[in-house]
Order: sequence, then structure tokens, then C-alpha cells
Amino acid sequence: MSLLTDQLVAYTQEKRLSTQTLRRWQSWVEEDQAALLVVAKELQLNENQLRDFLDWLEEIVTRDGITVRDILGRVDLRHPLQAKLSRNDKLRAVKEALRKLRYPRLSRLEDDLRAAVKALDLGSRVRVSFPAALEGDEITFEIKARSVQELGSSLVTMQQKLADGSLRRVFELMDEV
Repeated sequence: MSLLTDQLVAYTQEKRLSTQTLRRWQSWVEEDQAALLVVAKELQLNENQLRDFLDWLEEIVTRDGITVRDILGRVDLRHPLQAKLSRNDKLRAVKEALRKLRYPRLSRLEDDLRAAVKALDLGSRVRVSFPAALEGDEITFEIKARSVQELGSSLVTMQQKLADGSLRRVFELMDEV
């Protein structure tokens, strides 16, 4: 057995990972196995998290024709791993970076929607939200108010955005999903 194989087996035993997950991981070329091992150790990935990483990385590799080590070596994935963040914050940041790579069109659309909402300048009392992963066709507008005047002011702003057509951009973007 090689040193890498010993390290993978030790990690899978420590984390009580399934034999199936270990075999899948070992089916990759050694450089890719090693690259994921570094990340798995840093993030202390459990069975489900590791399977997610395996799925996402394999999908990106298949679609883009690059290697796992290339993906995991990207600055947007390496940066959170090297930052002084909690394990959960690192995991969240790396997963988000992988999600953006896995779903570039969806990520771009989410960025466009955030920019369109910001450009509306609806004020701090109006919150606009979208369905998770944009899996739906409704936009939620929430208005918080401490008085009738605050509510009225927010409603006037919303009415102005409707009248001048600037709210239309947000709905047009949602139609692109």
C-alpha cells in the first residue's frame, strides 16, 4: 500500500466513512485523491459532506474537462481554507465556491438579481427574497413598519418603482430561470 492509500484509509476509519465512499475516492488519480484529502482534513468532512464534494467535483470535471486538483487549487476555494475562520464558516465558503462552479448560470443570475434589487433602492424597511435555489416563480416583498407613516412611505416607494418600470427588471430576471 502507498502512503496516500494509508492516509485515505486512516481518514475514512477516523470519520467512519463507508467502504463505498472510500472506493469511489480511490478511483480517482492519485493527485486528485491527495488534493481532496487535504481539503477533507481541513474541513473535517463527514460521510454526507464528502459524498457531496465527490458528486460536485466529478460533475465539474466531466463538464469542464479539468482535474479535481485544478478545481481545489483555485483561489476562491483556497482562500477560505487559509483564512482564520471557524470550520463551519470555511465549509460554507468552500461549498458556496463549488456551487458557483457547478452552477455558473444560476450563480450569475443570483448575482444579477441581488444587483437589480439593490439598484431599486427600496429602503431598509423593504426586504425582497427569492425561492431557494430559484426553484419557484414568486418573489416575496416584506415591509416592516413601526408606524402608518413608515408603511405609507414604503408603499409609495414601491408604487413609484412599479410605475416607472424599474421593478420589471427583477421579474424579467426571474423569468430567465
